Amino acid sequence: MAKFAFYFIIVFSIVFPQQMKSQNTADSLHTLIKKADGLRKSELNLELAKYFLPTNQDSCLYYSQVAQKIGKKINNHAIVIRSFALIAESYQKQNKMKEAIATYQEGLKLAEKHNEKSLAGTIYNGIGTCYFYMNDPKKAEYYLEQAAQAKKEANDYQYYSFIAANLAALQIMNQSFDEAIHTLKDAEKTLIKNKQDSYLATVYNSLGAAYQGIKSDSSVYYYEKGLELSKKNKDHLTMMTTHQNLGDYYLEKKNYDKAIEYMEQAIAVNELRPEDQYKPALFERISILYESMGDFKNAYHYKKLENETRQRLFTAAKQKEIEELEIKYQSEKKEKAIQLHKHEAEKAKNQQTALLYGSALLFLIGGFIIYLIFQRRKITQKFEKEKLRMFENILHEIKTPLTLIDGPIQVMKQRSDSSNEEQLSLMERNSKKLMSLVTELLDASKLGRGSFQLHYTNGAVDDFIENTIDTFANEAKSKDIQITHTKNNVEKHYSFPSNALEKILSNLIGNAVKYCPPKAKIQVASQIEGDRLNIRVSDTGPGIPKGEQKKVFRRFFRGNQTSDINGTGIGLSLVKELVELAQGTIHLQSDSSGTTFLVSLPIQEVVNPTDAGVTNEGMPILLLAEDDPDTAAFSIAVLKENFQIIHAKNGKEALDLIRKNLPDIVLSDVMMPEKDGIELLSTIRSEELTNHLPFVLFSAKASLESRLEGLQHGADAYISKPFSPDELKLTIKNLFNTVQRNKEAYKEAIHSEKVFEERVKSPNPYVNKVIGHILDNIDNQNYSVNELSDNMSVSRSQLHRKLVALTGFSTTNFISMIRLEKAKDLLLNNEGNITEIAYKCGFNSQSYFTKSFTEYFGKSPSQVLKNQ
Repeated sequence: MAKFAFYFIIVFSIVFPQQMKSQNTADSLHTLIKKADGLRKSELNLELAKYFLPTNQDSCLYYSQVAQKIGKKINNHAIVIRSFALIAESYQKQNKMKEAIATYQEGLKLAEKHNEKSLAGTIYNGIGTCYFYMNDPKKAEYYLEQAAQAKKEANDYQYYSFIAANLAALQIMNQSFDEAIHTLKDAEKTLIKNKQDSYLATVYNSLGAAYQGIKSDSSVYYYEKGLELSKKNKDHLTMMTTHQNLGDYYLEKKNYDKAIEYMEQAIAVNELRPEDQYKPALFERISILYESMGDFKNAYHYKKLENETRQRLFTAAKQKEIEELEIKYQSEKKEKAIQLHKHEAEKAKNQQTALLYGSALLFLIGGFIIYLIFQRRKITQKFEKEKLRMFENILHEIKTPLTLIDGPIQVMKQRSDSSNEEQLSLMERNSKKLMSLVTELLDASKLGRGSFQLHYTNGAVDDFIENTIDTFANEAKSKDIQITHTKNNVEKHYSFPSNALEKILSNLIGNAVKYCPPKAKIQVASQIEGDRLNIRVSDTGPGIPKGEQKKVFRRFFRGNQTSDINGTGIGLSLVKELVELAQGTIHLQSDSSGTTFLVSLPIQEVVNPTDAGVTNEGMPILLLAEDDPDTAAFSIAVLKENFQIIHAKNGKEALDLIRKNLPDIVLSDVMMPEKDGIELLSTIRSEELTNHLPFVLFSAKASLESRLEGLQHGADAYISKPFSPDELKLTIKNLFNTVQRNKEAYKEAIHSEKVFEERVKSPNPYVNKVIGHILDNIDNQNYSVNELSDNMSVSRSQLHRKLVALTGFSTTNFISMIRLEKAKDLLLNNEGNITEIAYKCGFNSQSYFTKSFTEYFGKSPSQVLKNQ
């Protein structure tokens, strides 16, 4: 149904025109209102409300309510009904559909009571429009039918023809072509019978669209009839839409010459009208036409015209708002000038007395200020400590109700019907944002009072940086921003402050992604020089003005260029304080070509990397828990060819390393200090994050009872000491191969012909829980690795390791896979056009969706629709 989309939007946009197009400015209307009273005053207030309806709904509400009060006072029910309609329409424009429908219903009761057929038709149409935007086509169709009948009975043939066209357009969208034709034929008979030929052009244009779905040759006949009448009556809007519909018709027939001819005529007719949103829509359609022909030069030309027109319209709207504010300001200024003039004489009379008392007061105030400064110096230090303590206490107190908000939201989402799903998702997203902000404020507070603790990690620095960059892959891809990482390529392990480095990188890269325009480039370069890690984060964004560069590291500072982008102003101050806490340095370089941050941190080389957390993705990771150094050395020698080894000397150390690194497999002795192998196994199996890990026990306790105890606690294998090296290698290899086969089986299931829910469902409940969170937020284009890891209550790296172990997908690719698989099902079930489905599945543009879909499935969304 994509070919009717433009036509349908045009009809809806004109179905409820203002009954009195205002030729006055707001200023002149205000002047007229001051001089009027009674009925005239109420009508002028309604006119002023209509004036503000497109740009300032709050003002529209206010003046509609003023008109309604006057209407009730003078007992004029027509004014009251019209005010209800305007109030409801302002709610509709604010997307408050429930309030709009309730208000329309109040007006409808009054219209039916006083037998006001025409006004009732207007209100029925408004209710139908609300239900259309709420995706309830049945109710929309019912109320549009009532609207058409009411306008017909009121002999209001102009609006009757528009509403009939609206109703038919809705039926066309629902594939009910015969019903649409019947509706329009009935309208044609009514208009001809009552000699209302001037309104037939709209009906014939709609008949053309209806026949295009079932009998395309007839559609041309009606389009041409509509074109003839619209030219005769100089109905430029219908003339334009008919030309455009003919262009779409010939585009569908691949008669590109004809299509271009009619599209260009539509644009030419549009030039005769005031510039509005139809012009960029026409440029968009002809751009798509040239793109279909492979003429990318002209396609680009019209796409550029579309963007320029949209920007011009946006600027004009903003200019209109500015002019209104200027009018209000000048009015207030005049009123203040009058008041000032009245009080000048009185002020002059009292001036001498005021000076006398003022001098005395200044003397007292000066003494009081000196006293306050003295007292403040005494208590400043104590006050600052108490302030930080209270600030942290408040933030901790906020966390508890936030948790109690998020928990019930999850329960409500499981039990809620679809009507509340969008509101619950909005509540959930904002509670997560608030929790993230609270955490950031707590970190800033801890730094402020010196209680932030650095946590050092041993491992490969390049891989740690790469993992942090990967968390922004989805967000960057959605804006077509390229992030590259120039690695140091040093195959050594270092000890570095991982919690500080992660926050530093996340803030610098996150800011670059947030403030850079689409198609920008971000480059991260890391280099180790001696005992220093030097990191360079550069972007090709708009840069930071020189006057603001010295202020960006101040807490809560927000530059002028970032005022329209959400943020707290904490990020860069947090980065600087973390760098200084780690005894590093940070420098900023910025101009109009981009911004660069240079960070240098001290690090230390690790002599024995086998005791470190391993982050190299090249080989699977095995954690060995063994307190005997000789047995540990022998086991490492046997397994090091196939695995990277993390060695823990007891069960407690092993548990910490497992939670931190999530290895691919665990090999543990039974008898160990602090926490033995059985206790380690039980703990791992009881935790959601680690319960999937393959676990092998080996021990000198070779009795059947000992082996059974280990297997009963969830061990995948039990090897007795002394063990055969070949037996150890084959046991672990077979377990690892089983994990790999499970991942491949899951990937094969995804590409099967089953329905979406069955394809993506995993045997593992953790994966299904992840899928549930993604589906709950699938229409949120900003939902990425950060939000998913927050929902799962784990770090990004932990979530990444677990998902790779269970499915073979990285977190970013897993989110993308779910979005694309869901989109495929929606396309196959014909649940919308390509653009609608793209937005439903969290893609912020059709082009990005089409590119991602084609790369993943090997065919475009349009091919899927065509071959279904």
